[in-house]
Amino acid sequence: MKTKVKMARIAVAALALALAAASAHLGGGAPLGTLCALCPAGFAQIAAASGSVPWALLPGVLAVLAVVFLLGRAFCSWLCPSQLLRNVFGGRAPRGILGRGGEQAPEKPSSCASCASDAGLKTQGLVLAVLLAASFAVGFPVFCLLCPIGLVFGTLWALNRVFVLLQPGWELVVFPLMLLAELFLFKRWCAAVCPLGFFFGLAAKARARLGLGARPQADCATCISKDGCRACSAACPEGIDVANPGEATLDSCTFCLDCVENCPTKSIKVRLSSPKDAPDAEPAPAPAALEDPEPAPVD
Repeated sequence: MKTKVKMARIAVAALALALAAASAHLGGGAPLGTLCALCPAGFAQIAAASGSVPWALLPGVLAVLAVVFLLGRAFCSWLCPSQLLRNVFGGRAPRGILGRGGEQAPEKPSSCASCASDAGLKTQGLVLAVLLAASFAVGFPVFCLLCPIGLVFGTLWALNRVFVLLQPGWELVVFPLMLLAELFLFKRWCAAVCPLGFFFGLAAKARARLGLGARPQADCATCISKDGCRACSAACPEGIDVANPGEATLDSCTFCLDCVENCPTKSIKVRLSSPKDAPDAEPAPAPAALEDPEPAPVD
């Protein structure tokens, strides 16, 4: 189902993709148009493949990591072309009551909300290490041939060859098939495989550790989680319990805002504050005023 927030994500990502493609086309294939100059994973692979640091790309990469540090992993929900395809074709539906795999969701999410994020980060780091070793061995940035973002732009480039240059090629078939396989057959690609997510995860973890930046927070005055409501954690693709300020994490949040839209009492807002600033419990009710005892009846 296309909700208002999902439609907004589709519109923003489609606009960014159109601007990037137009920049690449008008610039004669400029790296800026395909975001290659801003990709931390691409930067690391180029350094490994060439045996030298591409200093000219470093400012753009640091700028991207600085934005992730300030805003979190919003790129993953709002700008990433692969997430755009998932939003359009339905590959990013919330888990729901029975979960994505059909298992019953727990009544209350685990108190270790960052454990899954830590496991995914370790896997992404291992994948990145293997890719860097392969790039060093063959002298070519290997992941650029497999990256979903690169495959999206590769497909656009193949379409450009067909409609502008009238030169169809095998890329028009191979690139889309590889992209569909990665996004819809390997459903944990973004969370557990993507090397770009490793860099984003490190920046987001540093941000979470310092408690900086915006985050979704539930208003304890109107939140009904104490009555058993788990609408926010059921809608969140990352399983974050936004209603529990002491356990909600910043590092895995992608600011998809599904929790905000699905909250039945509209208690969740995006605020600029630290989790430590949020109350851990409801304030104790004020003691009732003592009333004067009624006078004893006079006989």
